[in-house]
Amino acid sequence: MPLSLEACRALPKVDLHCHLDGAIRPRTILDLAAEQRHRLPTTDPVKLEKYLQVPRNNRSLRGFLAVFDRIYPMIRTSEAIERIAEELCEDQAGEGVCYFETRFAPALCADSPRGMEAIVRAALRGLKTGGRRHKVDARLILCILRPHSPERGATTVKIAKKFAGDGLVGVDLAGDEDAPAAPHRESFEAAADAGLGVTIHAGEAGPPENIREAIFDLKATRIGHGVALGRDPELVWYAREQRIAIEMCLTSNLQTSAVRRISAHPFPSYDREGLRVTLNTDDPAISGITLSGEWALAAQQFGTTSADFERYTSNAIEAAFCPERNKKALRKKIAGGFARGTGHTPVRKI
Repeated sequence: MPLSLEACRALPKVDLHCHLDGAIRPRTILDLAAEQRHRLPTTDPVKLEKYLQVPRNNRSLRGFLAVFDRIYPMIRTSEAIERIAEELCEDQAGEGVCYFETRFAPALCADSPRGMEAIVRAALRGLKTGGRRHKVDARLILCILRPHSPERGATTVKIAKKFAGDGLVGVDLAGDEDAPAAPHRESFEAAADAGLGVTIHAGEAGPPENIREAIFDLKATRIGHGVALGRDPELVWYAREQRIAIEMCLTSNLQTSAVRRISAHPFPSYDREGLRVTLNTDDPAISGITLSGEWALAAQQFGTTSADFERYTSNAIEAAFCPERNKKALRKKIAGGFARGTGHTPVRKI
């Protein structure tokens, strides 16, 4: 019998790839729209939830990203971002998540460097408040979008460096993979030199060459999605040897047509090949999912066991951008949580 949703929810989790703007509660959108006098196509919570999710027949990254156009008019304020960040802590904690890193592009919320900085400060406030209240460790990653100018990317990294050590742990490159990454190379080199974590969306809707560029040119130690990695055996070998973490997301990869069907998802084969695989949500509200639900999906489709999930979670802890002292506490919490959830007593190390 595969692990049930309830059994999965009881196990401790880590989510490394979760977009803040893709995790907004429909109720929050209703409130923000009312406050800002923004007209929505419906105020019925059930209908609005469907309106804010990826259409069932969507099978492209561009179609997936287009859903965000329905959200951004209402979240371009510090108050909105702070609320969304705080609520995400509660939602993640409710799914058994004990550590997560969330990400967003401040350049989509503000036009000036000062405005971007205020937005980032608000997100960090929300994560700190929500983290304390719901007993979850929450960190922030800032996204640079591929189509944006190198100047906007450099501004994002400058802000990231300013808040490093205050809950901000890394930078990311996101957006349509048809847009080149090369113009942002200097920004990511500066981020890596400053000790910030670097994760790059690559090989989701693009070829393995994008993953190669992310690792060798943009200094990525983690790859978002990485579905195309398996098409380059040499790169698979390198990623395994260098312990590059692969932030995999099942449902969103189906919705963007990165995979044609869930059963064809490469994450089980990547795991068998010794890659540092992690399982994540991507955009829980947009996709209509939770991390517990994604675990249950993996259990049903691939026979993933609690031991497998413990390994993926351990992978995520090792790849997390938080300090080592936090990882030590997380390892202890994860070991105890899986022991309770599976009924096994952990082996005491002498």
